[in-house]
Amino acid sequence: MEFRNHPLMTRRSGMKIWPPLWSSTRKDKKDWPNGEVGPLQQAWLHEGLDTCLFLFIEYNGHQYTGSMYFDDIGFCYDIDTILKSNLGRPIKEIGDLDVSYLL
Repeated sequence: MEFRNHPLMTRRSGMKIWPPLWSSTRKDKKDWPNGEVGPLQQAWLHEGLDTCLFLFIEYNGHQYTGSMYFDDIGFCYDIDTILKSNLGRPIKEIGDLDVSYLL
């Protein structure tokens, strides 16, 4: 099963969390990228919200941030480990990863 299609990548509310919505304080909202773009530069597990990850990418010479909120704390930690072991890889390639072992 691909990373992007894992059932826990969809919250109980039905909201898909992959790929994150990208944002920036330095670019106008209409210029923010969409989808599986750019290489993953950093992944950060929020200390106070242990079901929240922040991702940082670079796309067309600008840095963007995305957040992922999980319903399952254990899955959040699994994804944090996967992301940190894939720093520098394109977001699209991370979405292609086989995570069948997490089912």
